[in-house]
Amino acid sequence: MVRAVAVVSALVGAHAEVAESTGNHWVVLVAGSKGYTNYRHQADVCHAYHLLRDQGIHANNIITMMYDDVAGSSQNPFRGSLYNHPGNNPKDVYKGCKIDYRGSAVTPSTFKKVMTGSGSGKVLKSTSNDHVFVNFVDHGGSGKIDFPNDSLHTNDLYNILNTMHKQNMYKKLTFYMEACYSGSMWTKSVPGVYAVTAANAKESSYAAYCGSQAVVKGKNIGSCLGDLFSINWMEDDDAKDVAKETLKQQYDLVKKKTASGSHVMQYGDKSYTSYKVSAFHGNTFKLAESNEQSDDPAESAVSVREVELKQATYNYYTATTSQERLSAGVDLQAVLKDQLAAEAAFESFLELLYPGDEVKKAAIRETEPMPVNRDCEVSTHQSFFAHGAFDAKSGFAAPFHNYVVNACGDLASTNVDLAEVAKQACIGSTVV
Repeated sequence: MVRAVAVVSALVGAHAEVAESTGNHWVVLVAGSKGYTNYRHQADVCHAYHLLRDQGIHANNIITMMYDDVAGSSQNPFRGSLYNHPGNNPKDVYKGCKIDYRGSAVTPSTFKKVMTGSGSGKVLKSTSNDHVFVNFVDHGGSGKIDFPNDSLHTNDLYNILNTMHKQNMYKKLTFYMEACYSGSMWTKSVPGVYAVTAANAKESSYAAYCGSQAVVKGKNIGSCLGDLFSINWMEDDDAKDVAKETLKQQYDLVKKKTASGSHVMQYGDKSYTSYKVSAFHGNTFKLAESNEQSDDPAESAVSVREVELKQATYNYYTATTSQERLSAGVDLQAVLKDQLAAEAAFESFLELLYPGDEVKKAAIRETEPMPVNRDCEVSTHQSFFAHGAFDAKSGFAAPFHNYVVNACGDLASTNVDLAEVAKQACIGSTVV
């Protein structure tokens, strides 16, 4: 009897291994931001590209979207290179990082075409036998994730994944999402889709290797090198044979290592979290190029909402010449000006909607948002982006999107054009 149970267990185990390894691996990697202050997003994605290539996934099966304006930036002390880890000899992750869509092609529309296999360029050609891994890295707000000049709403993401499910484009799909409020993107589930997010639905994610830790070959990069959640899962992959670690084990480890910053969460179909990480990240074990030991990245982790101001302040205080200090002072003033403009515009938005009603305005600020009014939320956010004298997609501006979501819900049954109100709040005039 004992032997029979053992035989059955062995067969079940063998069946599970077959289930994990059936078909091909397909990968979509997206960095949805631009600008040198977002160095970390593009470094994260290029690190992920090399990691997955080293673990056996063919380049033809990896699709990468990245604005690609950081490696060549005049602010980059190592022009043409990106680093995701500090030290004297870290891997240049930009070298050999194959980018399929860059610049103005990095849009929600392109992402949709890539994911659903409907574009004319390089797109997913996965089948019902294949495993798909998606890694999205950028800013986010309640019910949205950002692209350089646009946003993707939670309903849009659901529709994309649901279309993939209906078209039998995967056997299982795992999605790692690095963004503030990323938990708010997973209010609906799609069969066979498992998601891990850097943050819950109500908080910022955290940048890592910032400030004094952002030193490469003796030079400070002047921006954070990575994001805490992303660094933690990728450095875990780098250090071990992921054919011996399950998705659940990696989630538990990364959640623990990121806990000093944000709350790593899991959503969707958790029925296959006993699958090995290699079922999605590649099953060829190759120990990554050794990076020097550094301080725990959590020690320099900074809330994304605060990262631009803290980095600018750090750059100012660590400048070694008068010219450097003058330049850093200009940058610091620009960050402060941008943040003051953002706060003023969103507060003006509330005043225009609820003039003199402090109780109502407080409720809009403090109520946990429910992103269900897609068209209103997207058009109003785009209005702030188009007309604001500030970066509406910055980590600082992201929490103010709660105002938009709550106002769209509160005024859903009215004829108020919130996009127009947002425009008026930005340009400083009044709504007639």
